[in-house]
Amino acid sequence: MSRLPKWTSQGYTLIEVVVALGLSLLTVSVVYALYIQELKAQGVREHILDMQQQARVVVDLVSREILIAGYDPRGVNRDADLTNDFNAITYDPDKLSIKADLNGNGLTSDSNESIVFVHDAAAHMLRRNTGGGNQPFGEDIEAFVLDYLDQAGNPTSDSKAIRQVGISVTARTSHADPLYAKNGGYRTVTLHSRITMRNSQS
Repeated sequence: MSRLPKWTSQGYTLIEVVVALGLSLLTVSVVYALYIQELKAQGVREHILDMQQQARVVVDLVSREILIAGYDPRGVNRDADLTNDFNAITYDPDKLSIKADLNGNGLTSDSNESIVFVHDAAAHMLRRNTGGGNQPFGEDIEAFVLDYLDQAGNPTSDSKAIRQVGISVTARTSHADPLYAKNGGYRTVTLHSRITMRNSQS
């Protein structure tokens, strides 16, 4: 009669346990580091998208305001006493001043008829004033540059000759990235637009 082999049960040695634990900890550490890195990268991407969106919104809304500059529902070909005598855009390299007579009463002092955009460099903010003080309009705006152009597209400082306005808006991320060496850790984006005024005479 044949004898069956004798099986013995053996446990793990202490060295094997230590090695297994070490490999497990190493794997967990690598996975955790990759996870944290991806979280940070996702945060950076979100800040960049927010920055780009902020710049686009500012350019779009300021452009719309420029398009109403000089509006007069009574027209510019009527008698002088019925025609507004105001500059649609007033030349100023430091701020954008827009006027329109939206309700046709001969004044530009009513609500939203006189609009001023000014850049607050200290707060990194573009502010809008319609008569009630400088209100926040665009946050994390690093620069707001204006170019005033005449009918031929040449630079002009004559308010009456302004027919186009070029705007450059530089927005920055809301938080600094310690891994980004430039500009104190703040990424930036600059958008440009040139708007031709609708309501001024050639």
